[in-house]
Parts: sequence; structure tokens; C-alpha cells
Amino acid sequence: NQISSNGKILSDKSLLTAVGQLNQGSAFITDRLQRIELAQLNARAGEKAISLAVYPLAATYLQSGISLLDDKCWEDQYSLSLKLYISSAEAHYCNGDFEKMEKVQEVVFARGRSFAEKRAAYFTLISARIAQGKLREATEVGLFVLRELGEPFPKSPDEKAVTDDLIKTKEMLATKTETEILALYEMKDDNKIAAMHVLSSLIICAGLAKNTLYPLFVSRMMQISLSYGLCKHSIAGFASFGPILRGSFGDVNGACYLGLLALHLLKKLQANECAARVQAMVCCLINPWVKPHRLSLETLKHSFQDGMRSGDIQHALLCAQQFCIHSYQCGEELSTVEKNMREYGNQMKLYKQDIILNKALPFRQSALNLMGHSDDPERLTGEAMNQDHLLENALENKNFSLVFVIYHNCSWLAYIFGNYELASEMTEKSQVLVNQTVSPAYTVASHAFVEGLSSLALAHKSSQPKWKELSAKNIEKMKKWAQHAPANFQHKLFLLEAESAFLMGDTVAAARHYDNAIERAGEHGFVQEQALTHERAGIFHWAQGNASKALHHYGQAHDTYLKWGAKGKADHLRIHCPL
Repeated sequence: NQISSNGKILSDKSLLTAVGQLNQGSAFITDRLQRIELAQLNARAGEKAISLAVYPLAATYLQSGISLLDDKCWEDQYSLSLKLYISSAEAHYCNGDFEKMEKVQEVVFARGRSFAEKRAAYFTLISARIAQGKLREATEVGLFVLRELGEPFPKSPDEKAVTDDLIKTKEMLATKTETEILALYEMKDDNKIAAMHVLSSLIICAGLAKNTLYPLFVSRMMQISLSYGLCKHSIAGFASFGPILRGSFGDVNGACYLGLLALHLLKKLQANECAARVQAMVCCLINPWVKPHRLSLETLKHSFQDGMRSGDIQHALLCAQQFCIHSYQCGEELSTVEKNMREYGNQMKLYKQDIILNKALPFRQSALNLMGHSDDPERLTGEAMNQDHLLENALENKNFSLVFVIYHNCSWLAYIFGNYELASEMTEKSQVLVNQTVSPAYTVASHAFVEGLSSLALAHKSSQPKWKELSAKNIEKMKKWAQHAPANFQHKLFLLEAESAFLMGDTVAAARHYDNAIERAGEHGFVQEQALTHERAGIFHWAQGNASKALHHYGQAHDTYLKWGAKGKADHLRIHCPL
């Protein structure tokens, strides 16, 4: 018996190689018991390959195992059959082969004897729908699973219901110290653990879709953890509730506390497979409001590598996406940023993580436009994307997070290329989506910056009071943000105040604020906003009749845009400069 005689070999590190060799002769095995034994070995090898993140190999082993089964196996080898099919679906999902995944899952849903035994297949299906950008379908499947697990949710909660639930969670949290939370026992209830698994996926799609259920999902995760103990999914709950404390209650310190607590829980629970996800959440939703934005770059880069090693492909690529977006926002050299976006984007395509790829595309196309690789620099259509097609896809799938970044990048390009009317139109469209955000990221502050600047530019042309009112509102927001993260927002505030003083005729204050904005932007590496401030200062001094100062600032703006890598914008400035 060749299979049995290899038992000792198959228990050591050569499992994958040995099973591969046995599979080569599988067509000649006619004894049913031997075929079942080899199928069991393939199940072991497939699960081992998944744990090593070698997904194509895993899919091969698991498919080999399935091919060794006969119809009777669903009766007398039920556990083995179920394991092979569920693991096969997971491997196909990780490979981005959603068609094969669905075919395998159909068998699980048809032949599985209980809901509990089919749960893992539902988990994979939800993750796949999120990766495909099918947020509505992912949410529907998730809500069905949660109902089966005894955790129902209302279809359309009103604002009061959401607020009341958040307050309840906030009060539960306040009853425990950090030490007491870290000392909570391990969650034992299988249904609660399964519910936490589903909720940890649903907060991704609900956040992207600006779904009103998002805060309730996060709140439920907190309530389950505080009542039933900790599991690895609890970490995402704590990391997600922090930004809600900041966004809904203005509690910046509470957000920081929960972000740090989530990182401590990572170590306590030894949940390395969750590290990429938690770091992405902390870096994107908490740190920008309290720390220099640039500090997140290395963390995100390392978290991408950690996630790929641990097999968390989705969140590893999310870290890569955010690394690219943060690099762009921090003023890193554009050709390097665009190259990174292209290379990481190829990996997102490889693993068919469309929803992660699509959100990075508007930033990449924006970089290309600024570099001069577009005939229409105010429009997000070119090498990376087609604005109309991506926007249509985002609206169809209710991916309002993607809709927002498309509008935001359009508004930024429109403003920087001098089309203030279009910039204002785009910020007005995106403001509707900002109003639905309970966990704002840095891009929300960038939106307020552009909205404030475009309103001030239009106030020079129009006597309508709304432009002054809108600019004043955004200046107040920036003041609040600058108190907690001056490295990210103080120079933006100075530029807004300079433009406001220019509008009001306070030339002394305007000149001082422009100089302060230039100095602070340079100090913290925001090259693009330093260049923009030089340009705006040039416009200001030209309006005052001071040609020498205007020439100085226009020259500095041109050189700084080139330093950033924005040759397209530098050329635009040279053509449109009044000097």
C-alpha cells in the first residue's frame, strides 16, 4: 500500500511534495478506500498551502481531492467532502477565480446538512462580493447570515436609533478600564464568533457604501466583545469604534485610546493575520487627525508585506492602496508615486481585488494629469481610468466611497488648473457624501481645503454671500483639525486665512499668512501645497501691483511644481502667468 507506507513522510515538512507525487498516479488508484485516503491527504495539503498563502497550489490539491470522491462520499465521507469543497472555495477566492469559487459553493449550499456547516462558505462568499465591488450583494448575504446567528439588524435605521445605540456602546466602554478590557476572557460562543466574523466583513462594505448600518455594525461588534469576551475580530471592532468616537462625538482622545488598544489586542491575541487590517484602519482613520500624515507611510508599506505573508491578501492590498494614496497626499514625487500605484495596481488586478484597485485609480490618473500626461488635465480620463465609466460603475454598485474620491480628485484638479466653477460644482456633489461619513479619513479634510479655496476664489467674482459663508465654515473646520494635527493642517489653515484676508482687503494679514503657509508646508514636506501657496501669493502680489514679489512667487511656484514632478501644472502656470 503505497499511500499508507508514506504515512510517516506525510507528517513532516515534505507533505506538499509527497502528496503532489502521489497525485501523479491517482488515475491508477481504483480501490475506493485508497482514493479516500489520498483525498484526505489532499485536504491536509490544501489547507497547509492556504496557511502558507500558496493559493494556486492549494486550489490544485483541493481539486485533486474532490476528483477522488464519488457521489456516495457525501453520505459516508461527509466531513471530508465538506472540508474539501469549503477549502476549495476559499482557495479559488484567494486566487481571484470567482467563477470556480461559485461552482464549488453551489455544491456546499446544496449538500451541506446544516447552516452551521455552511457558514464558512458564506464567509468566503461575502469576502468575494466585497472584492468584486458588489457591496449590496455582500450586505444582503451578511444580513441573512447574521439573522441566522441571532443578530438581526433593521433595514433602514433612523438617526435617533443609531445615536442611541452608539451612546449605549460608549457607556458600556466607559465601565471598563484598559486593563480590564485586555483581561477579558476568550470568546467561546461559536455563534457570537461567527457573527463577529461576518460583522468584520460588513463594516468594510458598509463603510464604502456609506450605509447607515455601518455604525450599528461596529457598535454591535463592541457590544458582543464587551459582553461575551474577545476574539480576533474584536480588534477590528475597537479600531473601528475609535473613528466613530471622533467623527460622531468629537472625542479625539477616545479615538486615539481605542487605536492604541486595538494594537495592544493584536499582541495579546497574537493575531498576526489581523495586523494589516488593523494598521490600515489606524493609519487611515485615526492617525491623520493626531499625527503627521507622513509617519504612516512606512507602517503601511510594512503592513502590506506582513499581510501578504500571513495570507490576508485583501487587507495587505488595502495597505498598499493607502500607501499610494497617502504618498500622493503627502507630496511625494509624482513619478515615484505613479510608478508605485501602477505596480501595486498590477497585484490588485492579479488577485482581482477590484474594489481596492478602483479607489486608487482616481489618484493615479490625477498624478498622471499633473505630470502632463493628459490632453484634458481637469478630467480623470487617460491611461489609468475613464471617468465616466468608473463613476457609472461606482454608482451602479452603490460604492459611494469611490464616488467621493472621483469627485474629490476632479475638484482638486479643477482648482489647481484654475477652473473654480467646476471645482465648486464637484465639491458640492462630494459634500453630500461627506455628510454621510461617520468615520472620516484624511481625504475629507482635503475636500474641505479645496471647497474653502474654490469658494474664496468665486467670492472674488460674485457678491453672493454663500461663498463667504462656505469658506468661513471650512476655515473653522481647519482650525479645529489644526489643533490636534498641526503638521497636516496648519499650513492649509494659513493658506485659507491668506485667501480670506486677500478677499477682505487686509493685505498685511494676507501677506503674513501666505509666508507662514509656505514655510509650514515646506517644513512638513507638503510640496504640492507649498507650490500652490506660492502661486496664490503670486496672484495676490500681482493684484497689489507688486510685480517683483509676484515674479518671485510665480517663479518659486513653477520650480516647486517641477520638484513635485507636476510638469503639466508647471507648463500650465508658465502659459497663464500674467508676467
